[in-house]
Amino acid sequence: MCHTLFIIYIDLVVFMYQKALLVLFISFISFVSFFYMFAKSSLAEPLSRTDPLTKKEFEQLQSDIRQAYARAPHTALKQVEGILEKVALEPKHYIAFLNYKAWFQLDTNQLSEAMRTLVLYKSKADSPEFPGLMYGYYNISGGIYIQLNLHQQALESLLAALEQAKILNKSLINQTLNNIGNVYLALNRLDEAEKVFTDYSEYAVSVNQPLSEVIAKRNLAETLFLKHEHQKAEQLLIELITLQKEHNFNRYLAKSYLLLGQVKQVKKAYALAINYYGQSLELLTKLNIPDEIIEVYFNLAKNYADMGDDEQAQLYIDKVAAQINSDTNLVFVSEFYQFKSTYLEAKGHYKKAINAYKKHNDAQAQLIKRQGDVNLAKAIAEIDLKVKEAEIAVLTREAQLKEAKAKAFQNLSLAIATSLLVFLLGGYFAIVSIHKKNKRLADALSKLEKTQKHLIEAEKVASLTVLVSGMAHQLNTPIGTIVTANSILEDNLQSVSQQFSDKKLSAASFSQFIESSHSANQLISSNTQRLDQMVNEFKALNVSIEADKPLSELSLQAFLTERMTILQGYLAKKVSFQIQGDEATIVTAPTILGDVIKTLVINAYEHGFKDVEQAAIAIDIKRDLNTVTIAFQDNGSGIDSAILKDIFVPFYSTNIGGNHLGLGLNVVFNAVKYNLFGDIFAEPCQQGARFIITLPIDASSAAQQHRVETI
Repeated sequence: MCHTLFIIYIDLVVFMYQKALLVLFISFISFVSFFYMFAKSSLAEPLSRTDPLTKKEFEQLQSDIRQAYARAPHTALKQVEGILEKVALEPKHYIAFLNYKAWFQLDTNQLSEAMRTLVLYKSKADSPEFPGLMYGYYNISGGIYIQLNLHQQALESLLAALEQAKILNKSLINQTLNNIGNVYLALNRLDEAEKVFTDYSEYAVSVNQPLSEVIAKRNLAETLFLKHEHQKAEQLLIELITLQKEHNFNRYLAKSYLLLGQVKQVKKAYALAINYYGQSLELLTKLNIPDEIIEVYFNLAKNYADMGDDEQAQLYIDKVAAQINSDTNLVFVSEFYQFKSTYLEAKGHYKKAINAYKKHNDAQAQLIKRQGDVNLAKAIAEIDLKVKEAEIAVLTREAQLKEAKAKAFQNLSLAIATSLLVFLLGGYFAIVSIHKKNKRLADALSKLEKTQKHLIEAEKVASLTVLVSGMAHQLNTPIGTIVTANSILEDNLQSVSQQFSDKKLSAASFSQFIESSHSANQLISSNTQRLDQMVNEFKALNVSIEADKPLSELSLQAFLTERMTILQGYLAKKVSFQIQGDEATIVTAPTILGDVIKTLVINAYEHGFKDVEQAAIAIDIKRDLNTVTIAFQDNGSGIDSAILKDIFVPFYSTNIGGNHLGLGLNVVFNAVKYNLFGDIFAEPCQQGARFIITLPIDASSAAQQHRVETI
C-alpha cells in the first residue's frame, strides 16, 4: 500500500514538474507577445496609458476639458471620448468623465447618444460607495427631456436630482431648484416658478454670487412677463441690466435686452422694442452665439409684423429660415413655421402658408420621432448593459469553476500524500463548493430571466414608435384632403375672378363654380370633423392616475342594470341582457365604471353583433373578501384567440381602415388599471367575447395604497 502511494506521489511530482515547465514556456511566450503589443501600441497611440491618473493630473485634465468646452463643445466631446478609451481611470474619475461626455452630447444635440451614456453612468454611479453622484444622471436626463419638450418627465428627473443634491452641497440644491423653476415655466405653473426664482435670488444675494443672482432674477423677470405683470418685469430688468453691465455678464445682458424688447412689444412700444432687440443682437454677434441670434431675429420678425411693416417682417422671417439647420431646436423650428404660416395666410399667400405649415408639421413629427428614438435608445442601452452583466457573470462562474477544479486537484494531492482523513475532508468541501456553484447558477438564470423581461419592454417601446408613426399617417389623410379641396377652391375662385374681370362670366360658369365650391366645402367640412374626432380619440389615451375622480358607494347589480337599460335605448338593434351573481356593494368611481361598461357594449355592438339576429349580453358578478369580479360575455362573432394579447394595445383594431382608430379597449384598460385600481383581461371562449374585470371593494383604500407604493 505504501509502495503504491509512493509511486503515485512520484508520478504526481513528475506531472507537476512537466506542468511547471509548460507554464514557464507559455509565460515566456505571453511576455514576448505582451512586450510586442505594448511596444506597438506605444508607437501608434502615444496618448494611451495604463497607470491610474494622479490627483494633480486628473484636475489638469478637467481644466483642459472645461477650456475646450468653452471654445467648442464638439472638440471637448472628442477629447473626453479619447480619455475614456485610452487612459486608465479610477472608478470615481471614470464616472466624472462619463458625466462630461453625457453633458457635451446633450449640448451638441446628440440626445440618443447622451441617453446611452447616461445608462452606463447610472450603472457605475448608483452605488453606496459614491453618494450623491446619481445627481449627474438625473440632472442631465432632465436636460434631455427639456430638449424633447417632455417637461413632465424632465420635472420628475430634476426632482430626483434635487434629492441627490441635498447629499452634496447647498449651492447645487439652489441651482437644481432654478432648473426646476424653468420646467415650471414650460408647464405654465407660474406661481411655483416665481417662488423658486425668488428664493434662489435671495440665496444668491446672501452668499454674494452675482452670476447666480443674475440668472435667478432674469428667470424671475420672465415669469412676471408670462404672468402679464409687465411693469414689475420691466422694472426688474432695468435693475438687472445695471448689475450685468457692472460684472460684464454680456451673454445674460443680451438675454435681458431680448426680454425687455418683448415687454415693450407687448406694450406696443415697437420702436423701443426694436432698440432693445438691436442691443441684444449686437452683443450676441460679438459673442458668436447662433442659437440666440436666431431667436432675436424671430422676435424682430414678430415685432415688425405687429407694426404692419411687411417688408421688414419678411426680411427677418427669411433670416430665421436661412439659419435653421439640423442642430436647431425642433420646438423653436415648429414655433417659427407656425408663426410664418399664420403670417402668410393673413397676407393672402395661401400656397406659401401651406408650405410653411407643412414644415411646422414636419418639425412636430421629427420631435415625436426623436422622443421615440431617445426612449428606445435608453431601453436598448439598459438591455445591452444587462446582457453584458449576464455575460460577465457567466465568465466569472467559469473562472470560479476552473479555480475550484485546481483547488480540488491540490486537495487530492494533499490527501494522497497525507491520509485518508484529509481526503474525506476534501471531498466534503468539494460537495459544499458544488452546492454553492449550483446556487450561483440559479442566480445567473434569474438574472437572464430579468434580461428577457427587459427585452420584451424594449420591443414594446419599438412598437409604440411604430404606432406613433401610424397615428401621423392617419392624420395625414384628412389633412391632405383638406389641402387639396382648399387648393380647388382657390383655383375656382381665381378662375371666376378672372372671368369677371374680363366680363366673360356666364351664368353657367358661375353655377358650375358654386357647385364645385359646394363640393369642395363639403370635403373640407367632413374631413375637419374627422380630424376633430381623431384628436378627441387620441386624447382619450391620456388617462391620469392622479386625476381627481369622485368615489361613491353603489350597489353593483342595481348600477349595472340601470346602465344597461339606458344603453338599450340608444342602440338601433335590440340587445337583451342578463345580470346575475352575488349582491355586492363597492366604493368606486361610478362615471368611469359606467364608461367602461358602455365601451364594452358598443364594442360588442359594432364588432360582434353584425351578423347576429338575437344579440345578448350576460354579466356575472362574484364577490371575494377584498375584490369583486365582473364577467362580461356577449354572443357575438368573438375574438380570434391569436389576437387576444393585442386588443388592449393603442390603435389596434380589426377595422383600422374604417372609422375606428383602435383606442376604445386601450382607454378601457387604462381606466380600469389606473382610475379604478383594478385589472381587466380577455378570456378565450367558444362563442362571443368574454372580458374579466376585477375591482377592489374599496377603491379609496386601493388608491391610498397605490400612492404609498408610488412614493
